[in-house]
Amino acid sequence: MLQRLLAIIRKELISMLRDRRARLSLVLPPLIQLFILSFAATMEVKNIELAVVDLDRGPVALEIVQRLRGSPSIERLLPFPSVAAAHRQVERENVMGVLVLQSGLSADLAAGRPTSVQLLLDGRRSNAAQITAQYVNSIVQGVGAEMAGQAVGASAAPRAEVVIDNWFNPNLDYLWFMLPNLIGNLSLGVALMITALSVARERELGTFDQTLVSPATPVEIALGKLLPPILVALLQISLYLAIVTQLYGVPFRGSLLIFYASVLAFAAACAGVGLFISSLVHTQQQAFLGAFAVVLPFALLSGFATPVENMPWWLQLVTSINPLAHMLHLMQGLFLKDASFASLAHSLGQLLVIALVTVTAAVLLFRRKAE
Repeated sequence: MLQRLLAIIRKELISMLRDRRARLSLVLPPLIQLFILSFAATMEVKNIELAVVDLDRGPVALEIVQRLRGSPSIERLLPFPSVAAAHRQVERENVMGVLVLQSGLSADLAAGRPTSVQLLLDGRRSNAAQITAQYVNSIVQGVGAEMAGQAVGASAAPRAEVVIDNWFNPNLDYLWFMLPNLIGNLSLGVALMITALSVARERELGTFDQTLVSPATPVEIALGKLLPPILVALLQISLYLAIVTQLYGVPFRGSLLIFYASVLAFAAACAGVGLFISSLVHTQQQAFLGAFAVVLPFALLSGFATPVENMPWWLQLVTSINPLAHMLHLMQGLFLKDASFASLAHSLGQLLVIALVTVTAAVLLFRRKAE
């Protein structure tokens, strides 16, 4: 059995690597995606362009404008004489929003009276609008607190402040969050896509029937098609690990043994899903569409873009059978946290169960279709 299995694995690797373009496609596109997405897929909001309508012309308004100009997140402030003129810039998507400094702002603060400023944001870009509101609100509140404290005397100024200490990512560098997650997302596509296309490719070339009449059993053929994509995924993730840690400087604080055990279980789970899809379809086009239909929900329900806790309860149940969700949890714990085996055992155990179920289901379906 072992000899037949090794022969099938060798055949799959040869068919996968014999073409120069195929070899390049296994390495070059994932690396390009890693480099591009590490800069493009950021949760930060920078280079904000904001319109300002200063109806106050007082010291408070001047201080707010100066602090906004000095913010690293604000690229440009555009002054406008009226709110109507600034509104047109929002409608044309030239600015993120309009900050209206009401008349009498400085006088009200000097007299100790409550006052406010108006911030009109472009709701079509909801995430950027929320973060912009936080930036502007913190600056306005800081100026207001300082001016109010000066007006009523130092004794009434606030004496307490919040001291922030960020664990695991002291500078809140988004690359430290993004790159470990990208390792899981990119390896998902590789392991699943290669396996999904394997049987469909042989059916199109007419070599699948020749494989079935070989001495190998359908189970051995299925296992032989599962193992090469897993090996490719292990090699690719090793390359990702070297690039992320050495080139980008993201720390890896966990255990390499747990890391590769997680990668192996995750690759097996993805390859099982890919073989399941490949057993159901007849052409590579159908296999590609089937793989795409699985990859996108896996990514959206993994917690990569939105926290799982924000999802409805029934979707949170669905994420428990999503291998990518457990993989991302393991990667974050291994890279940034130096998490112990006990804290990662639950996610790793669930990933192993998912891998066992997907591989078993894929092998059984393949054997049924082959017979």
